Amino acid sequence: MTRTDLFSGLLLAAGFAAALWEAWSFQYGSEFAPGAGFAPVWLSAIGVAISLAIAIGGWRNARRSDSKGADSATSSAEQTDIAGLARVGATLIALFGMLAVTPWIGFVTAMLVFLLILTLFIQRLSAPVAVGASFATVAFVYTVFVHFLGVPIPAGPLGF
Repeated sequence: MTRTDLFSGLLLAAGFAAALWEAWSFQYGSEFAPGAGFAPVWLSAIGVAISLAIAIGGWRNARRSDSKGADSATSSAEQTDIAGLARVGATLIALFGMLAVTPWIGFVTAMLVFLLILTLFIQRLSAPVAVGASFATVAFVYTVFVHFLGVPIPAGPLGF
């Protein structure tokens, strides 16, 4: 997926750059706390950097494969991976499902279920790793956004 990485990396970098441009219009912070622009600026800047790294890696791999003189018009790396597309589709379905049930079961529970589905069934990680990573991620997000930043989240029947 050398050329695919190049083009998708550049497309993502352009999207993150547009978001970064827009994020600069928000207040970055005050004397004692981050403002509305703090998270969007940093997330967009990190997104640009990662996207450019993907594009550069794709460009380097494309140059390497072109210099080897591939005989076939399509290499096996550039063929559509049906299993990969199925995983992407399953991830999107799980994400939209999470968004749909969040008002009823709460954000924390919905996010935990989504991450468990993602790690156990889509990425097929081992159970201890998947469960540990899912719970740690939920705990981290809850601690940072709810406890430290005071962001209100939809609470479910369990109170969180």
